[in-house]
Amino acid sequence: MKKWYETQGPEQNVVISSCVWLSRNISGIPFPAKLNTMGKQAVVQKLLYAAENESRLFSHTFILENLPELKTAEAVALAERGVIKADFADDREGRFALVSEDESQTIMVNGEDHVLIQVRSPGLSLEKAYADADQLDTILNKTLCFAFHDRLGYLTSNPALLGTGMIVCLDLHLPALKDTGAATRIAANLSMLGITLSSALHPHGSVYRLSNRMTLGIMEQEAIDNLNGIAKQIIAQEYDARKKLISNISVQDMIGRAIGIFHTARLLDYHEFLDLASIVRLGIAEGFEENLSVADIDALTMRLHPANLVLQAGMGLTENEEKAMRAQIVREFFAHAEG
Repeated sequence: MKKWYETQGPEQNVVISSCVWLSRNISGIPFPAKLNTMGKQAVVQKLLYAAENESRLFSHTFILENLPELKTAEAVALAERGVIKADFADDREGRFALVSEDESQTIMVNGEDHVLIQVRSPGLSLEKAYADADQLDTILNKTLCFAFHDRLGYLTSNPALLGTGMIVCLDLHLPALKDTGAATRIAANLSMLGITLSSALHPHGSVYRLSNRMTLGIMEQEAIDNLNGIAKQIIAQEYDARKKLISNISVQDMIGRAIGIFHTARLLDYHEFLDLASIVRLGIAEGFEENLSVADIDALTMRLHPANLVLQAGMGLTENEEKAMRAQIVREFFAHAEG
């Protein structure tokens, strides 16, 4: 089965992915930070019972990941691919995750809250991601009875999430707006509106995360509509900036050189790869490499994070071995694309 990041989505030349998180807690049970091992296990059992009891309603088959039983590289690899949140992999005691086969949907148990529902999808597809997350929320709530207050909304361990308990975000590739400095100015303006635009891989690449900060006094659909509207404005600005950027022969040369390195490199450092992948992604979007799509580069990036490389190798890697393996995968990837 293809992973979600191996498929195409709307506006993917700029929008890498859409994501929705729903934080939920079971009524009558203290937050995970107040639970001992037995208490956390009881939460896990309740979740598994709810999932088994309502499994016929799920649109995906889920795989259970027992985080304490995972090797460190396995847990980090899940975080690198965005299957679980990075802080969820840090302290794995008492934590479980139900992961769909295509890795688009994850139900994390015993993080900051009892349940964190995550749905990711390619491109500008917040509506789809929210619909899938809302379906999981509705299904699980039938059995788990999530804590809800008439005035405060969903009760969460983090007061900033009271209300909808929902964070929505888009990962955007903004090389042109970064180059002109406009991304920084846009981020400052959005901050006053309760929206965050921040570098996701700083200082490497040109990937920015656009997300909401307001969860109280706002409806879920309103948050989705707000972020969609802002995203479309940023996308339009990025396309305009790209027209000017790509007309520069120095930029065209930089793209050609980056593609050439990917064809021939024998050693590729992780951060060097991220920088080059950003340039190549721009080149693909602008028609410099007709045999590949931006989704192909996004999927390649998922494979080449350090912990994921270790898993593919099946053993620990020295620094040079990691660089050599990354370069080999990239060379073979481009050779295969050219047939």
